[in-house]
Amino acid sequence: MRKQRRQLFRHAILLQLEAASPASLPLDTIREGLRLAGHDADEANLIKELGYLEDKGLAASRRPELSHDLPRYRLTATGRDYLEGQGLA
Repeated sequence: MRKQRRQLFRHAILLQLEAASPASLPLDTIREGLRLAGHDADEANLIKELGYLEDKGLAASRRPELSHDLPRYRLTATGRDYLEGQGLA
């Protein structure tokens, strides 16, 4: 994925998490939102990018007790600050 396209992809993820905040989103919902935004998001690539955003502290995941195999993702305070700094929120 080219650098500019990857950045747009990551921004699209963060913007979805911001729109849902303070709630968290399951992987399928994020993937559908990316598809509607015009991004081709296969699950492996989406998981890779979410991992990157987590490593940067922009997103966080949790595994609900009743659905431990279905992680949910939320925007962190650092992620909100990042979006605001980019003029996206």
